[in-house]
Amino acid sequence: MSNETIRQVRDRLARMRTPLSSFRHTAWSLIILTLALASTTSIAATTAYMSSTEQLDLRQVPLIVVAPDKLKAVLHHRALTLFAEAGLPIPGSDLSQRPPSAVLTLTLDSRPIDDLCPGKVLYAPSLALTEPVTIPRIGSTIRDTTWLIESDKEVRGPVDDERITTNLDGFVRQFITDYKTANRQPQERPATPDMSVDPQFSLTPSTPQQQTDRDLQKIRVLSLSILAGRWTSALRANAERQLTEAGLRLVPNAGENGAISMSLELTQRALDDRCPGKVLYEQGLYLVEQVRVTRRPLVSLWSDTWLQESVRIVPPRSLRELETDQRLLLQEFLQSHATR
Repeated sequence: MSNETIRQVRDRLARMRTPLSSFRHTAWSLIILTLALASTTSIAATTAYMSSTEQLDLRQVPLIVVAPDKLKAVLHHRALTLFAEAGLPIPGSDLSQRPPSAVLTLTLDSRPIDDLCPGKVLYAPSLALTEPVTIPRIGSTIRDTTWLIESDKEVRGPVDDERITTNLDGFVRQFITDYKTANRQPQERPATPDMSVDPQFSLTPSTPQQQTDRDLQKIRVLSLSILAGRWTSALRANAERQLTEAGLRLVPNAGENGAISMSLELTQRALDDRCPGKVLYEQGLYLVEQVRVTRRPLVSLWSDTWLQESVRIVPPRSLRELETDQRLLLQEFLQSHATR
C-alpha cells in the first residue's frame, strides 16, 4: 500500500463528524479508539483532545441537549448528574458571561428518512465542545470544535431510550475523564514536552465558519488528497487539472512551501437491507490547516477552515456523476478563491 493510500484510508476512517454535516481528520493511532467508541461507547484513559479541556471553566459552559422533546429534560439532568458525581462543577451553573464563549452540545436526536427508507432514521450521536480558535496563517478568529466524540452515522430503525442513554453516559464520561486528567495539579500530571495537541489530528466545526474570499485569495499552494473508493485515481487527474488551470500549485505534502491541505471526498456506503438499492453518499471539499485554541494558545489542532459538503441517501453514483460533483465542488472553491 502506498503512503498516499495509507493517508487516505487513515483520513477517512478517522474523519470526525457531527450529524449530517462536518468531518475532520485524526491521528492513525486514534482509529482503533474511534471505532471502539462508535460501537461500544467504551471509555478510553484519555483522548487526543484532552489538552483542549485544560483550564476550561465548566461553570461558564452551558450544556445544550439536542434530543427528542419527551427526553430532553431527563437527559439534560442525567448529564449534569454525571458531572456532579465526578466532583466537577456543573456546566452552565454560572452564566454571568453572555453569550458564553464555549458551549457543550450533546446530540442524541435522529432524523426520520421515511421518504427514502421507510421506517428508518439517520442517527449520529455526538458530544462537542465549541469555542473560538485562531488561524495563525491569517490571524483570524472563528468558532470551531475543540473536543469531540461521536458514533458513526447509522441508517436504522427507531432508536430506543436505552441506546440513547448508553450514548449519553459514554460520551459524557469520556469528556469527564479527559477533563479531570487535563486539570490535575501539576505534580499529578504526566510529564509532556509541551501543551500542544498532536498536529496530525483535527476536529470539526459544529457550525462551519469559513474564511472570507480575501483570505482564500492568499492561498497559492495546495496539497491534494482525494478519497473516492475505486475511482480515486480517475478523479485525481481531473481535480489536478482543474486546480492547476486556475493557477494553483500542487505539492505532495501539506506544509511544503506553505501548502495548505485540501481534502476532496466522494464516498458511498451501501445500505443493504436497511434501504435496498440506496447508498449513504457523503461528498465534501475541505481546506485543512492549523488553528490554536484562543483560550489556550499553546494548544493547537488541525481544522477545516473552509468546507462545502453534503450527506444524501441516493442510488449508487456512477463515475460520471462523481466527476460532475467533484467539478462543482472545486468550482465553488475556485470562485471564492478568485481575485475580485
